[in-house]
Amino acid sequence: MGEHNFIIRSLGLFLKYSPAKIILLFLITLLQGFTQGITVVLLIPMLGLLTPTSAGDQPSWATALNSIFSRMGIELNLEAVLIIFTSGLLFVAVLSYFQSVWQSVYQQDFSYSIRKRLFKKIILSDWAFLNGKSKHNHIQVLTTEIPKMTTYYYFYLSLAGKIIFIAAHVILALAISVSFSLIVIAIGIIVFFFLRKYLKKAKWLGSANVQAFRHMLKRIDEFWLTVKIAKVHHSERFYYEKFEETNSQMLYYQNKQVRNRAFPQLMFTLAGVLALVALVYLSYQIIHLPLASLFVLILLFSRIYPKFTGLNNDLNLMLSNVGSVKLVLETEKELKNGCFSEINKSEVISLTNYLDIKDLSYGYESGHLLFDHFSERIPAGKITGIVGESGCGKTTLLDLVAGLFEPDNGTIAVDGKPLTLEDLPAWKNKLGYLPQDPFFIDGTLRENLIWDSKEELSDARIMDVLHQVNAPDLINRQKQGLDTYLVNYQYHFSGGERQRLALARVLLRNPDMLLLDEATSALDPENEILLMACLKRMRHKVTIIFVTHRESLYPYFDKIISLNR
Repeated sequence: MGEHNFIIRSLGLFLKYSPAKIILLFLITLLQGFTQGITVVLLIPMLGLLTPTSAGDQPSWATALNSIFSRMGIELNLEAVLIIFTSGLLFVAVLSYFQSVWQSVYQQDFSYSIRKRLFKKIILSDWAFLNGKSKHNHIQVLTTEIPKMTTYYYFYLSLAGKIIFIAAHVILALAISVSFSLIVIAIGIIVFFFLRKYLKKAKWLGSANVQAFRHMLKRIDEFWLTVKIAKVHHSERFYYEKFEETNSQMLYYQNKQVRNRAFPQLMFTLAGVLALVALVYLSYQIIHLPLASLFVLILLFSRIYPKFTGLNNDLNLMLSNVGSVKLVLETEKELKNGCFSEINKSEVISLTNYLDIKDLSYGYESGHLLFDHFSERIPAGKITGIVGESGCGKTTLLDLVAGLFEPDNGTIAVDGKPLTLEDLPAWKNKLGYLPQDPFFIDGTLRENLIWDSKEELSDARIMDVLHQVNAPDLINRQKQGLDTYLVNYQYHFSGGERQRLALARVLLRNPDMLLLDEATSALDPENEILLMACLKRMRHKVTIIFVTHRESLYPYFDKIISLNR
């Protein structure tokens, strides 16, 4: 992504979200930057006006102020000066409060909007697309990089505020001493120029830190996926060292980022101290500025110059988040917009007689054809086994029936009606899928059983389905029954128990067709017989397609489709 293109895209994304709010926020920032500190700077000259002097001895700015107050009918005395000063400070304080609150609200709303839009794009993406992506990348973007992106935009506003602040104070300084003001500005620009390499380094370090965090996230996930193996093999040290490697990388880059920000600040501060001493000496001894004007210029310098330091620091922090912003933009660019499909009752597709696979061809991008003009008929109300050697396309055929992949050629027809892309939502609505390794969430047994059911289910209905799969004892033996909270489910139930609970969850969807992918491969013979007996009893209510490599299951099948070449 080119730098100009990146800046345009990133700013466009920010400005596109609620333009009215961002304009209002910018105007408040503009007003705050112009008024912040002006009241303090004006206090000294306003107090100086209280000292009686002849008109010829007054500086031009003092004469102008006197003229303004006279036209407004304000008699300048100590009380009036203090009231004006206090009113100014209160106005700035209230303005700062609203600016801070509105900016925070805008940032959080923006972050929320981006996160919601990205997750919707992810969840609506094709299975083929998601299957080829790393989940760590999407988890990192949604949880870590979007907040960093929001921070990146915050510094845009912060930069605008500082530039406005500097401009307001420079105008005031120019009214007192042009030469003094130009020297201060020149010093700030020169120091900024010599320290620009630290800004380039900030960008590189930010991108490196993003990569290090992704590696650490991957190491954590790898441990939890293989935690039992780690314990059995006594290989905790191996996982610890893998984690520590990425953790050390993150610490290294983070420390480098801190030093990369701190050193320019130190240089700005040292240059500022030396410049102030030189300017005070020059102004007093050579230019012979009045003390009142000199005090104002010193105050202006002490407020203007640190803003140059702040500009450098904000740019450093902003550039360190460029890697995060690019990752979010790239992720969004590769995801397509989609919308959730609404299913009308009239669109329900039910399998009554046959599912026909006609002249189907399908192959992966490598060019290898798994199916070439393949045709088969799957009867309704029966158990059809799909068998064959490893790699022959058993699971792919199941995915094609489920509508996860689109055939290159041919059709899949329900009772003679070919399924189209428009039909898929209604078709999927009546499918139940049971994988080899069933999942469970951290939650109650009830929540796990009704996970994606589309209707309210009573406990009586849940227990009825559990009886169908010979699993009521799994609930009854829990002290809290369906309210039992599950954590690390794979260690709470045996393999056979998990499969029966997962089958109950699928049946609670009230499907017309069950798709089972090696659903008994992890079960012992006894549990396999129990599960197959459950399926045999319900085959007249639901069509079952069973992918397996086990010949022991063949007697349970009403029809066998062999994919062996």
